[in-house]
Amino acid sequence: MRTSKSKQLAFILWVLLPSAVEANNFFSWLFTPNDEITSEIHIINKCQLDTKYFIVRDLKTGNYASFNSDVAKLKTKMNSPLQLQLSPAVKYIYFEGNAVAAKQSLTMIADCTERNIETIKR
Repeated sequence: MRTSKSKQLAFILWVLLPSAVEANNFFSWLFTPNDEITSEIHIINKCQLDTKYFIVRDLKTGNYASFNSDVAKLKTKMNSPLQLQLSPAVKYIYFEGNAVAAKQSLTMIADCTERNIETIKR
């Protein structure tokens, strides 16, 4: 009976937790300690909005960093969920990227191809 419950718990964790991290990093996220790091985040901007309007936010602490020359540096913990968002100064436009696990260096993509910024302004 114990083995069955362990398998069920492992399955539930496997299904539910990857939304907070990249699926291919699930097991490293699960078993890696939460050491403090300064994450260097590079952005690939596929939006019509300038990169200076994006931030990367640590979803656990709420802390965020702005991009300068397509790079942001954020003090966080290893594997904390990070998300691309628009700067709090931007009004009437909404963007939230997928959450990914923090690591020393990573690249995030701002992809607005499903919506045209011009139609959102109306």
